Amino acid sequence: MLPSPRTFRARLCARLTLACLASASLAAPAVAADNDTQAWGAALANGPVRGDLFLWLEGQGRATDDVGGGSQFIVRPAIGARIAPDAHAVVGYAYVRTAPETGRTTNEHRIWQQVQFAPVRHAGGAPKVISRTRLEQRMFEGRDDTGWRLRQLVRFQTPISGDGKVLAIAFAEGFVNVNTTDWGARDGLDQVRTFVGVGFPIASGLRLEPGYLNQYVVRRGEDRVNHVFSATLIKPL
Repeated sequence: MLPSPRTFRARLCARLTLACLASASLAAPAVAADNDTQAWGAALANGPVRGDLFLWLEGQGRATDDVGGGSQFIVRPAIGARIAPDAHAVVGYAYVRTAPETGRTTNEHRIWQQVQFAPVRHAGGAPKVISRTRLEQRMFEGRDDTGWRLRQLVRFQTPISGDGKVLAIAFAEGFVNVNTTDWGARDGLDQVRTFVGVGFPIASGLRLEPGYLNQYVVRRGEDRVNHVFSATLIKPL
């Protein structure tokens, strides 16, 4: 069940610290784990509404269980506001349908809030380090509890071409459950994702970011490591 407000605030601070430490590591924990090969594709578009307000539209498709045995589909719309040249705050909704190769299909609904900013910049002003903090309220159809999960991402990017259009990219993201639920979430570290890849323009206003993503998932039994080919198509503001 959801903790009291005082307990929730204390846990949130502790979990944020843990998530930052987990995200700072670019290697998955070195323990025995089940392994899977997956392919993830995503498209993200931002469009202005009025003034500093903008729309966030995101869709993802994932082939799991050795690329094809199972699948996951995510739709994530939101509305955001720029609070600085390289900072924004966003509130949104996400629908997640997960259909594993074995086991039952689940339908998840999320409400989420996010703050993103660039604490470190290159000499020319372009972002070098990006921090993204996201809080999710997760609800599964057929279950009563709402799971609160904190996500902290730290991303590094630097130009590797003379014109500065091609970027080397690395990020780490820690996921921490704030509470325990009747559908299986456990209070504590949930997973760690790390990514290395590149980003480059493929058309006017479009950028592609392909690379390798390692997803380490903490489970009650044997933990799981997913080796993922990831490609994200982005249309920024």
